[in-house]
Amino acid sequence: MSDIVTSESLAPVAHRGGIPQLWTKSYAWLRSLAAHPDPLVEANNWVALTIGSHLPFWPLYVTGIAGSEAWPSALLTIALTPFFLAIPLIARRSGFASRIAMPVFGIVNTIFTMWVLGINSGTEVFLVPCAALAAIVFRRSERWLMLCLTMAPLLIWWALQTWPLPVLQEFTGTVARDLKVMNVFSVALLIVAFGWFQVGIYGKMEDAAAR
Repeated sequence: MSDIVTSESLAPVAHRGGIPQLWTKSYAWLRSLAAHPDPLVEANNWVALTIGSHLPFWPLYVTGIAGSEAWPSALLTIALTPFFLAIPLIARRSGFASRIAMPVFGIVNTIFTMWVLGINSGTEVFLVPCAALAAIVFRRSERWLMLCLTMAPLLIWWALQTWPLPVLQEFTGTVARDLKVMNVFSVALLIVAFGWFQVGIYGKMEDAAAR
């Protein structure tokens, strides 16, 4: 089993029977799914699983703010969930491809959700963690690819400001404000998670260098 900090320091204490045992077994399965010899790939897998497991709850957050009339469009926000959950499977075939796919899927998901919820929802702030992720999952020898994928969200943001997308459902007033606040908080939590996973990358690399 991988010794990356994201896998070890978050491990729950095993308990016997019932929900604790189910949680322990589920977490062990997630650890095995995310595990990879390359610490960059493993951290990338954890990011993908974090986002993929969170997206199914997004319609509940949106309807909690915007009301039941937003339910049909809110359901669409989970459409790309399988793509994120597939990242660890891609990594088993090619860790390099999975590290490219993750920020690309993030950008596509952001643009898609902007179309669903509209520009007033503040969904474009999710382009920031897309750039941040691209900045931490590539090696020095891959810096030109890193640069392209880090700059892409900025260029896409500029393009969408210049040529706005038509929107499926537009929110205004306090609903739009509250959706924007929710999105900003979500981005902040993602950045914190990236930092945690980055510590895991450094820890595993330091352990390898010490051997």
